[in-house]
Amino acid sequence: MVELDKDYGDKGLHIVTSYVQFQTLEKIEKTVADLKITYPVALDGFFESRFDAPILCCVWVIGVDGKVVHANQQGWEEAAMTELKKVKYPRLGLRRVFSPLSDAAEAFGEGRYLEAWKLASGVADGDESDKVIEQAEAMVERIESMRDTLRKRADVHEICGRYELAVACWAELAAHYRGLEELPDPAKEIARIKALDNYAAELRARHEYLAARLDAWRPFETAGDDPDKVLAAAKGAAEILKKFADDHKEAEVSASARELQSSYERWAKQLEDERKAAPKDGQD
Repeated sequence: MVELDKDYGDKGLHIVTSYVQFQTLEKIEKTVADLKITYPVALDGFFESRFDAPILCCVWVIGVDGKVVHANQQGWEEAAMTELKKVKYPRLGLRRVFSPLSDAAEAFGEGRYLEAWKLASGVADGDESDKVIEQAEAMVERIESMRDTLRKRADVHEICGRYELAVACWAELAAHYRGLEELPDPAKEIARIKALDNYAAELRARHEYLAARLDAWRPFETAGDDPDKVLAAAKGAAEILKKFADDHKEAEVSASARELQSSYERWAKQLEDERKAAPKDGQD
């Protein structure tokens, strides 16, 4: 990963790795800030699978056309290198462009989308051949589609109370799309979100939710294969999540806590049912 980033990081390949292993949210956020990451970052990672999910893919490789070309624990290097050979203008989806659009394509590949949009729009409004104009219009539409998608994500995150992700989306729009038509001022949108009455409370609740989930999972680290300890840990985890949800009823994140609580409760019931069904000592 380090070698790929060193050799291809300035050629459009973005390598993102994440291994936090129960680090505090403060440490994760500091790392994100130190790395100057501007695109949306999701910090949630506790799922109904309770981490016991060996079928989860370790590495996903997304090709130049935006589709997943590899999703497995092995063989990602070959898939990544194969796609790298195709990458010239990341996210544009074109292996070659007409000469009048070379500057626009280069700007696009480097993430300078406003500049690329202006250059491509100029070509589209010019007197080039139909094929060149068609490609220019496609580039303009591609940039506008990316802008709209990111804006919709910001709206969805805001509606769901994931304000930190909504702010991250607007920060990405500010960094790469500011000045495009039909785009509100990202700085004003960020300020508006942060001024919401429940912004601080929701953010605090999400921080506390992460702490609650860590507390819920911690007993499993020492439970090993002891069925009694695992059962006790599952019941304890459900209680921790229930208390959090009860204490944060007004927060959007309480719904997620209820779901995780139910997951642990189902797990505990499954363990109890298995214990009841198991043959007693001395019985077949």
